[in-house]
Amino acid sequence: MHHYAAAGIEWYLPVEQQTGALDLYRLEGEHYVGHAAAQRGEKLVMTEPVEAVLEPDSLAPQS
Repeated sequence: MHHYAAAGIEWYLPVEQQTGALDLYRLEGEHYVGHAAAQRGEKLVMTEPVEAVLEPDSLAPQS
């Protein structure tokens, strides 16, 4: 994450493989801050950097 921030990548969206959680971060200065999050069974509704609705259940392997 630190390297992405140092490179100036404005948005970062990792998928937690164990839990299926999504955490959308945006770059603020030199560090990322949380912007939105969703757990399995929820939807992540994004308006930035693109308009999209993501469902963690469809992105992470089912256990």
